[in-house]
Amino acid sequence: MTTKGHIAFWSIVYFVLILMYGNAFDSYLYSIYFVTILYPVILGVAYFFNFFLVPKYLLYHRRTKFILYSIYMLIVSAHLEIILIFLAFIYLANYQVRAMHPSILDVSKLSMTLYAIVFAHGFYLLYRKFSDSKFKIEALEDEKKKTEEGFVVVRSERQNRKILHKDILYIESLSDYIKIHVLDSDSPIISKAKISKIEQELPHEFIRIHRSFLVNRGQITTFNAEQVTIGNEQLPISRSYRKEFKINLFK
Repeated sequence: MTTKGHIAFWSIVYFVLILMYGNAFDSYLYSIYFVTILYPVILGVAYFFNFFLVPKYLLYHRRTKFILYSIYMLIVSAHLEIILIFLAFIYLANYQVRAMHPSILDVSKLSMTLYAIVFAHGFYLLYRKFSDSKFKIEALEDEKKKTEEGFVVVRSERQNRKILHKDILYIESLSDYIKIHVLDSDSPIISKAKISKIEQELPHEFIRIHRSFLVNRGQITTFNAEQVTIGNEQLPISRSYRKEFKINLFK
């Protein structure tokens, strides 16, 4: 779950709680004060439960400790809620019990609201993990498919040309055209295509080293920080692709 995802989730929860307790205080300003005071408890319980208890104990089948620490969490959070109710009684209700709505005074209802948010947060985290895992699996399957096929088809001289991945030395970009340099050929294959488009069709064996060059990692004979050698050709590594080249070279 990204930082933006956390911010979005908790912002939505914050505004929902303000709307929910607005009627209880007959004032959205007091509702903002109350929710703001309550929020550290909600955040603390949610992150303690979903990022500590669940991954450290429940997922490792250490159920006894998980249950024990969960009970401790319930007790501590209930005491914190009582303190919050007392603070609301002093600062928001001005010591007037009648000014306090029953839903604010009821610790059990407040606890149910708190744990409903905690579990909603947990389900949201599980959904995000499932989505990320599904995306990664699809990416791996796509990469496996590219590798297994072992060739790419391009349009050249009004014909479709099938080129084996292993035969490609490097690909050079010429604006709207590309030149595919292949083994055992003095003349490259020219096709009307974007280098970024053909890069998507090739497996990770092919590394971008420059906005104009895409090279076959298996065909590199020597390299340094500024250039790679493929056959008799020396190709430049641009500064913007230097870090990416070093990472992908040894994958």
